Amino acid sequence: MELNEIIPVVEKKAEQIADQEIVKYNKDFPEINLTDDAKNAVKQRAISQLTLQLSKFRFKADTDLEEQFDKWFETTEQDDLHRACRHCLEDEARKIRESNGHNLSSLDQYLKKHLGDVHTVE
Repeated sequence: MELNEIIPVVEKKAEQIADQEIVKYNKDFPEINLTDDAKNAVKQRAISQLTLQLSKFRFKADTDLEEQFDKWFETTEQDDLHRACRHCLEDEARKIRESNGHNLSSLDQYLKKHLGDVHTVE
């Protein structure tokens, strides 16, 4: 694999992690309806983050590049990328709450999460 062939691998891995975090966030906070723009922002942030971190990756000519990347990613970058996605999701959710005009209190968030549509916010 050539060096320029690693970029699609990086993008795929970043999108995969972003998708995992989006699903996890939706389960944790079902009251927040993430827009497509918010989901795309998280994916773009993940791709950017991992692409920037790629400068720390040292290629070895004698082994498979994708295998090297996977090992490097799992040991050094995976946790950071999960945290970056989560942070971006929280930021996007804050924007959505503010645009809806509802800054839910922590009690309202808790009740909405556990009671769903039964709990109304006045």
